[in-house]
Amino acid sequence: ERQWIAGRARTDGGADKTLVEVDDSFFEVTGDDIKALEAARKRREVDRQQFKTRRIREQEKEARLARFTECAVRVVFPDQTWLQARFRSTETLSDVYKFARGALVDQSRPFQLFTTPPRTNLPDTPDTVLKYTELLPSAKIYFCWSAPPAGVGPFMAFRYIQSIEDGERERAQREKEAAANP
Repeated sequence: ERQWIAGRARTDGGADKTLVEVDDSFFEVTGDDIKALEAARKRREVDRQQFKTRRIREQEKEARLARFTECAVRVVFPDQTWLQARFRSTETLSDVYKFARGALVDQSRPFQLFTTPPRTNLPDTPDTVLKYTELLPSAKIYFCWSAPPAGVGPFMAFRYIQSIEDGERERAQREKEAAANP
């Protein structure tokens, strides 16, 4: 069985606690920044001037894609719960659909997975390999029911919801202990 992690978007302001205040000078452009930008512009210009055959472009694309052997996929449900797993880059979108379907309370109800922005529906096809999608090396995929009522939950099966609640209790306990022992 595939390893998974389940969670829920934090509503306690926990994400705000990780923000760091920086001085306005951080955003000022320095001479080194200008040199780096100019060097990057020149590299892009040289790359644009080099004409390449389709075969060479495809070989370069394959070489870039070969670096990624796994893809982390997070499926986000309308109630802001999420389920994440790792897939081999040679697996297909059907494998992602099968994984998402296995986590649902109602596994027989049709659903759609999509990315955004802009909204791009991901087809449930066995011939679409993850390696050739825009999902590498990681992706956030959104879930919706194909037929009304659209936003009605719960979406995930009990064992996943239980895992989320256990994780939230553990995090709350750790934060409580950290606050007590500064």
